[in-house]
Amino acid sequence: MDWPPFLEFSVPVALAVWVAAVAVSLWRSRPRLPEPGPTRSDLPGQEPPAVVSLMVNRWRSDEDAIDSTLLDLAARGFLELRETGDAPAQTTARLRKGDGRSLTPYEQQILDRVHRLSVNGETTLTRLAFDSWTEARSWRRTFYQAVVEEARTRGLCRPRLSSTTRRALLLSAIVPAVLMFVTWWWVDSELSAKVPDQVTGAIIGAAAVYLAQYFVVDFGWADQTTPEGVAATESWLALREHLSTVEGVADLAPADIASWGRDMAYASALGVLSADEALVRLTPGARSR
Repeated sequence: MDWPPFLEFSVPVALAVWVAAVAVSLWRSRPRLPEPGPTRSDLPGQEPPAVVSLMVNRWRSDEDAIDSTLLDLAARGFLELRETGDAPAQTTARLRKGDGRSLTPYEQQILDRVHRLSVNGETTLTRLAFDSWTEARSWRRTFYQAVVEEARTRGLCRPRLSSTTRRALLLSAIVPAVLMFVTWWWVDSELSAKVPDQVTGAIIGAAAVYLAQYFVVDFGWADQTTPEGVAATESWLALREHLSTVEGVADLAPADIASWGRDMAYASALGVLSADEALVRLTPGARSR
């Protein structure tokens, strides 16, 4: 089969150029973690623990965001955590009235789960775990999306690809798709295919290429940090430096929130609490602890 000039490799070349453009855009907008500021012992800002957790993890979903939110709700009086055994997983959670302040959607999401699984207003941390990964993924996706939305509202992060960049990438994605259409049409005509088959095959090929490119652009990349977010992250990392040196913080159990207050919630958000003593995760695997 004698290919027309430049048609044989037109699709892979066009795709390679497009992929290179996407890679450059993602690389330039990647979330970076700044160096910690001067060590400090006070809370540097008003950001909720869940936002702080994602901030110091470059906007990637992290279990500490869930743990720290539950602890923060306890510190603010919406929950009471009590030890009923030697293991942190045996801690119970009882619903309370709270401090009167309004709740964010993801905070309400945690309280709703505690309420749904409570008997006489109380449940255990192990009971909060999900029965299936499908349910857990859906719940966690809603939680993390709400946290990111709040961070965007506070001006701490923004979508990885700006609307202008996203529009340019989707428009340029039409080129490989059109070339795929032309290539498929030409090949089918060389094989003496019927016109309806030529049209159908060419459309399917072009649509498959474009949809693949569309999903790459809308993959759900982690947000990028704004200049305001960078400054806030530096301060929170400075607090993490301090908390990591305080004796006993890493070994705190959930019920210790009664004496530590919100400082413990932020210690959880910053990843200072040890994994063994942290709250039970809201995942199916949590039931096996």
